Amino acid sequence: TNVVAAIIFYENKILATQRKYSKNSEISLKFEFPGGKVRSNEKKEIALIREIKEELDLKIENIKFYYKNKFDYSNINVELFFYTCNVNSFSINLKVHNSFKLLDVTQLLSVEWLKGNYSVIKKIQADYNIKE
Repeated sequence: TNVVAAIIFYENKILATQRKYSKNSEISLKFEFPGGKVRSNEKKEIALIREIKEELDLKIENIKFYYKNKFDYSNINVELFFYTCNVNSFSINLKVHNSFKLLDVTQLLSVEWLKGNYSVIKKIQADYNIKE
């Protein structure tokens, strides 16, 4: 399953969205880079714009491919495509998430993420020269 995810920058911080409670402990209340599944015959960037609009009511800009990662959860195998982007105005409307945080790059590991997101966080921190 192809999944797109947005690393959204706003005022030098990165948006982390928290999933709602689920019986599946792999995903329940974990933070993620928002996004979703790519529909058949849909371009990845278009899927990302659509998902962020649907889930957060945000308009993302300057979308650039950043990182690709395969991850196997217990019930689904995903190929994750991460894109960096930014928003000019931050009037977020959480439609499917529990909460959100705007985190400095140095704060990314202060929350518990979906397991499939940790490798891209390592890359972000390496690119910003953040030591563990």
